[in-house]
Amino acid sequence: MGAPGRDVEYTMADVTKVFENRDDYAEPLTASEIAEEVGCSRRTALNKLTELAEKTDVTSKKVGGRSRVWWIPVRIER
Repeated sequence: MGAPGRDVEYTMADVTKVFENRDDYAEPLTASEIAEEVGCSRRTALNKLTELAEKTDVTSKKVGGRSRVWWIPVRIER
């Protein structure tokens, strides 16, 4: 019998790729949408998103009671 625990390690790069590989770069995503794309749990996606927000440009905003959306800001030169 194998060791208990996860078989797959998800990285911040896995989550970042979801943002980078979509048609509408400016559309915010939920942790559930990220989890579905990556193939991980919502909690894992949320943990990675929180870590990304602390270390990169990924940002988030509450949009309801417990709902939050995440995105990478699009910079527009003026």
